[in-house]
Amino acid sequence: MGVAGDGPGARLIAADVGGTYARLGLVGVDADDGIHVRFHRRYSCSEHAGLAAILRQFRAECEAAQAGSFPVACVVAIAGVLQGDQLLNSNLPWPVSLAETRREAGIEHLHLINDFEALAWALPQIPVAELQVLGEGDGQGLRLPVLLVGPGTGLGAALVIDQGGRVGVQPSEAGHATLAASTPLELDVVRLLQSRFGHVDNERVLSGPGLINLYQALCELRGMQPHWNAPSELVDAADAGSDLLAAECAALFCRWLGSFAGDLALTFRAGSVCLAGGLAGHLDHYLRQGGFMQRFLDKGVLSDTLRDVPVYTVEHGQLGIIGAAAWHAAHHPS
Repeated sequence: MGVAGDGPGARLIAADVGGTYARLGLVGVDADDGIHVRFHRRYSCSEHAGLAAILRQFRAECEAAQAGSFPVACVVAIAGVLQGDQLLNSNLPWPVSLAETRREAGIEHLHLINDFEALAWALPQIPVAELQVLGEGDGQGLRLPVLLVGPGTGLGAALVIDQGGRVGVQPSEAGHATLAASTPLELDVVRLLQSRFGHVDNERVLSGPGLINLYQALCELRGMQPHWNAPSELVDAADAGSDLLAAECAALFCRWLGSFAGDLALTFRAGSVCLAGGLAGHLDHYLRQGGFMQRFLDKGVLSDTLRDVPVYTVEHGQLGIIGAAAWHAAHHPS
């Protein structure tokens, strides 16, 4: 499945909407399900009144660029879970109603799917060369089932599975399962977060906002004043070597993420694991220090089974768009 700037006529709008940015593309699909992103834009979610406003702006920019007729079908990969007409999400700056968005955007066939479900649909289309091996993997590509984990504005997880010879995807909300601590320090962090939040789920630590929660907890435990309020600031300070506690926080985050990924890999008997999401890219240096893989493999008598599970990192700016289109192709074949 390729991506090109001058593919066939667009058949649908494919969008990837996270807590921070929305990426939209006009997409054409070949007879062999080859996906071609012809025209794409990125928008800041907080600068728009809602999803419909973003879709209307995209329509206006498509028309201004003379990108072709505007499709009547749209698939939006979006963080959260659709319950009835309403999207349940704590990270978006505005509520989402499927019916209202369909009406206000003027799009007849609008579908909302989980953003990580879309990323999982895109994984089988990624060339092996774009997968970066983490640890001691064989680098031979993805083996089903593939576990996809992604710390970003939230914490996403999904599984790519074999459904009778066809690829399928099982979405999950593992990010909202209870966070498990494995060391005395992590137990202390969880106690502090429990006093602050009550229930402590995985994304309270293993996400962009969670990285700051972790940093603030470490500062409290060490009797220090926090200096950083944004994940990017913390990571920059850690990379520059100007803040040892920030560097310790980044390394601890990656170790904890390794435990979480290893738990899910055992739970689903994963054949491969992929790390995606913006935060994974920013923390690549710390992921490769060894703590992630050490904790990924630290599963007692089953540690040896995980040594045969390759772990990859993947970056693709249009991955969510491609996944949304792949979902549409699988569920609405022409």
